[in-house]
Amino acid sequence: MKKLVLSILIIFSTFDMFAQMEKGDIIISVSGNYIKTTTEDGGYTNQNATQGKYLNFSPSIGTLTKDNTIAGLGLDYYWTKEKRFNSIRFNGFLQNEVMNAKSKVILPYFYIGYYYHIISKLYLNANFKMGCGVIKSEMNTDYVGTREYDGSSDLTSFDFETYVNGAESSSDYDYFCTNIYPEITYFVSTRLGLCLGIGGIEYSMIDWKKDNSSWIVNFNPNYWKFGIKVKL
Repeated sequence: MKKLVLSILIIFSTFDMFAQMEKGDIIISVSGNYIKTTTEDGGYTNQNATQGKYLNFSPSIGTLTKDNTIAGLGLDYYWTKEKRFNSIRFNGFLQNEVMNAKSKVILPYFYIGYYYHIISKLYLNANFKMGCGVIKSEMNTDYVGTREYDGSSDLTSFDFETYVNGAESSSDYDYFCTNIYPEITYFVSTRLGLCLGIGGIEYSMIDWKKDNSSWIVNFNPNYWKFGIKVKL
């Protein structure tokens, strides 16, 4: 779907039209992404699977400080829901575990960007974003363990040792994020534009006290974001 959108933008860019970006223009943007995935890995003694749903929604507003430079404010909303399965064998025991995990992030941010005019109404814009918010997470886990029957003894006399346990937890962590991300923007009219975010480079930190930080470079089309822009 995202490749089709990109192809349509390129085709429309050949039309002889022009969208002038001028100092003082206000740009209102809304973009987002939704992913539903299933992953599996592991071997005979340790098997893992995750069913996940991931949503990102981001409105923003900015003003052109020059004909091709913009600065503004926005809000990122992230929501994730995962169901994680784990099966592990150890010392003749089999343990199966199911975890349900939910998290959400509300991240206000400041951004600056530069619009480079390619052709007609087509622009390539690079953006720098910096924000700080809170990650709220909830998890509940159920796991069951039992001794496996190996067929070497009478089933009626086999000692089935079992256990059933569960756990719940929640957490709130400070979250800091800064990234550089490119976009392709095509104005279908003098006021309305379509945009496609094509990944980027991100540095994030969770929990200031523990300094839990990471770098991510991601241009995978599965994570591209599609949106609209209105020029006032």
